[in-house]
Amino acid sequence: MLSIVPPMTHKKPDNASEENLFLKAVSDVNRLTKSNQVELRPAPAAPKLRPVEADETDSAPDMLSDSGEIEKVMADTVLSYCQTGIQNRLFRRLRQGKLEITEELDLHGLNLKQAKQVLLDFIQLAYPVEGCCVRIIHGKNNRSRSGEIAVMKQYVNHWLIQHPRVLAFHSAQLRDGGTGSLYAILKR
Repeated sequence: MLSIVPPMTHKKPDNASEENLFLKAVSDVNRLTKSNQVELRPAPAAPKLRPVEADETDSAPDMLSDSGEIEKVMADTVLSYCQTGIQNRLFRRLRQGKLEITEELDLHGLNLKQAKQVLLDFIQLAYPVEGCCVRIIHGKNNRSRSGEIAVMKQYVNHWLIQHPRVLAFHSAQLRDGGTGSLYAILKR
């Protein structure tokens, strides 16, 4: 004989019993003390920008001196400079051309006054990523008589040593222009 069992019906608990179940489940939970809570800080205020002077929008200020004794530099002279505090390993990688070049400046065809201003603007605006460098192409003065001083190269050397944002520089590897260009690490 076959008996038929009616299906079980689940009776929905009323809201009061659900609330009781929840309260029973969390009854042994303790509130966090103030020291364990995360404090939400207000968003920082937007920085106040100072008005831009008319002469600032044109170009970077000329902070480099052309006076004093400027080291004579020949076309094949290797340029090298490193501030104290730069790690030897980083400077070695710069010399070997193993740092990524993020920005480049070519000074060919400019006179000294133009080159100085373009170089200042470039250094002010360049933003290399940490561990990267910039390349500055100054040329070797090959069109002049042999044995003559590479004027642009000697002034670039003189200006870069003076600039507070230049941490180190070295003549480039042959594949990147050799002694006609250089790699530089700039302060961020």
